Amino acid sequence: MGIRGFTQAIQRYGVFSPLSGDTVVIDGPALVHRISDAVCRQRPSTSGFVCHPPYSLLSRMVIGWLDELKGHNVNVRKIYFDGYLPPSKWEVRRERLLDQSQRMKALVSSQPFGSPITPESAFKDVRADTTLTRQFPRSSSGASPKPPFMVPAVLEALNASEDWGPLIVVVPGEADMYCAQDIRENGGTLLTSDSDLLIQNLGVEGYVSFIWDVVPVDPTSKESGMVAMKISLHDINDRLGLTNLGGLPRVAFEKQKGWMSFEAAVQKARDSREDTLHSPEYQAFINELEVKEYMPSHHPVLTMLSGLDPRISEVVIQILLLEQMEAKSTELDENTLRGPETLSIFLPIMVENHDKKSAWTSSTNARQIGYSILQNLTCQRYSKIIEYRTLDPSTTLTGRQIEIPSLEETVENCTQLVTVLNKLAEALPSSLRWLAFAVYQDIEWSTSEQRSPLSAELISKIMSGSKFLEEYSWDLIHFTAQAQACLYSLRITKQILDVVVSMTPDLPAPARQLHDRLTLLPLIGEWPTIEHMSDLLSDFGNAEGLRVITDMLGIPSIEIIEPPEDSTGPRKRHKQDSELLARKRRQRDIKTSPSINPYAILSQESDD
Repeated sequence: MGIRGFTQAIQRYGVFSPLSGDTVVIDGPALVHRISDAVCRQRPSTSGFVCHPPYSLLSRMVIGWLDELKGHNVNVRKIYFDGYLPPSKWEVRRERLLDQSQRMKALVSSQPFGSPITPESAFKDVRADTTLTRQFPRSSSGASPKPPFMVPAVLEALNASEDWGPLIVVVPGEADMYCAQDIRENGGTLLTSDSDLLIQNLGVEGYVSFIWDVVPVDPTSKESGMVAMKISLHDINDRLGLTNLGGLPRVAFEKQKGWMSFEAAVQKARDSREDTLHSPEYQAFINELEVKEYMPSHHPVLTMLSGLDPRISEVVIQILLLEQMEAKSTELDENTLRGPETLSIFLPIMVENHDKKSAWTSSTNARQIGYSILQNLTCQRYSKIIEYRTLDPSTTLTGRQIEIPSLEETVENCTQLVTVLNKLAEALPSSLRWLAFAVYQDIEWSTSEQRSPLSAELISKIMSGSKFLEEYSWDLIHFTAQAQACLYSLRITKQILDVVVSMTPDLPAPARQLHDRLTLLPLIGEWPTIEHMSDLLSDFGNAEGLRVITDMLGIPSIEIIEPPEDSTGPRKRHKQDSELLARKRRQRDIKTSPSINPYAILSQESDD
């Protein structure tokens, strides 16, 4: 909802009170975003737009913040995270994606040469305590791209923590609604940054505190501990004389409806007739404040949500709800299918070159396996899923339809993917295996599309002596996004397999073998980043990784240009092999469907 000016008006009624000895419930996404924003503000002014705090650092900052609460005798009861996007928020989410897509496109135009390199000392002074989340002035940094995987990275670290893992709950809905319900039923203080929770009924013993108002007691005081500005809905209603007139929810309704000041909205609530509280418009407003139960509390999938990324939890719940919906209705309008009425997923916004194919494109086949295996949770099978990656108002605002392979094709794809991963693991050092899969996907897809592989171009440039001394080129930025998208695509399939293996006994053996293989996926905090990508590609070139991949794909080797003896002389240009171009054309000619087995070329090696 986010009613402008409401938070500032309400805060004057808050009271700083001891938090030590109190029990709190935490809005997880709000905490992660607040800490991420605070850490990003500490980067040097000379750093570029790709200067993101490492995911391992963000996780340490969140855990350090929680540890400080615990050290001051604050009892954290639960930390809730979103696990499903309600239908009412679908359009808002799409509008945000469009806005972020346009910002990234503008970034490519305004920064045509890439981004300045990240200083080694960019985040060395960041401290893991509650000083991170204090109030800070607004700045232009809010327009910079956010780390795309920060919430799942922190969730992963929290789940691995002995202290905090047992308190994590990924819910089949919005985290803030479940936080409010917990406080309403059990009392305590809700820590959040969401102003919507100011108008939630938290019970007589329930309070809201904003994360930035949680502070240690003044060190000059004789007492130690933690305090926070606590805000009570019931107390404010009494003070404003609104208890029997709809209270703060009524004020918020009037303020949003009439774009008036807080004081004017209070007066309007006092003066309006009582039957306004029963109007359809007001009831719809109040309905948005209530917890919606999308999944029955006894459903076995709920026990698994806390081990899933929110986006993956969302698509799991969605397919289960779709089955319920289609059991009640036989006709669905194909022209208006969006959000909860058709299988869809929002993929993280990557820092990528929007003048190129989406960073998610080359790893589509890895996600298709997951989408197909997801069908095992229901009796229905769907032929497509809509992926929201980026949106362009000049072309389409409907997302991209991705074909879902049949179960038979998926079983074969599982076998082939395991073969690919095993061959890469056997041929290359462990430090390069997962990067190698991203390079493999890039070369396989580029070859089939008659494009020059971006990864091979970068490796050739780096091996020929080109260094990124002052800035990261857009090519390097884009391939880093491709590599991370590739790993997240495997993560989607791995986590879907986690659920399906647990809930269905008859999964085909190749799918179970793939599940076992994907348990070795690195943590998000260990994924390759822009700061290390140049060195990794150099190591990959020295390990003859391109030869390994071209041998696996059965295509001619890709020439690597050696550094010239005189590094100051003109650099050689990378020439495309005419035989390779002919091979690409042949592959183009035999490509019959977007869902063709991307690994089939491995089984054709002996025929060439």
